[in-house]
Amino acid sequence: MPMRLSQTPFSYWPVRLGFILIVLALLMSVVGLHKTSVGYTVSGTMGKGFYTIGNDTFEKEHFYADRTLRLSSRNASLTITWGTSNYPLNLTGNVTLKPGGQPSVEVISGNVSYEYNATSWHYPYASLAVPALILMVTGTVLVYVGYIRFKGG
Repeated sequence: MPMRLSQTPFSYWPVRLGFILIVLALLMSVVGLHKTSVGYTVSGTMGKGFYTIGNDTFEKEHFYADRTLRLSSRNASLTITWGTSNYPLNLTGNVTLKPGGQPSVEVISGNVSYEYNATSWHYPYASLAVPALILMVTGTVLVYVGYIRFKGG
C-alpha cells in the first residue's frame, strides 16, 4: 500500500501500540518506585548473659536498615557485637550507637537498659519491574519494526 501524504507513523497500528506499551511501562515503573517506611522499636533491661537484640525477620529482610542502639547503666561491663565488629565497653552512663547490623550484647556484669530502633524502606510494588521491562522491550520492538515497515511503504 503506497504511503499517502496525510499518513504519519502514529497512524500505523504497530507504532501506536508500541508507544502505548512504552508509556504503560513508564507508568508501571513510576508506581514501582513507591516506598513506605517500616521499622520497629524494642526496649528493656538486660542482666548478666548473652542477648541478641531485635526482630530476626526484619533484620534478615532489610539489609540497609537505619539502626540506633541506646544503652544506659550506672556500672556495667559488656561487649557489643554486630557483623564482624566486636566492642568491649565499661558503661557508667548513656551511650548511643549506630550498629551496621543486628546487635548482640554480652553483659559481663551489671544491669543495662536499652532501646533499639530499626527503620528501613519497603517497596510494595517492586514486583511491577519485570512486567514493565517486558512491556518496554515489546513496545520498543513494535515501534522500531512498525516504523521500518511504515517507511518501506
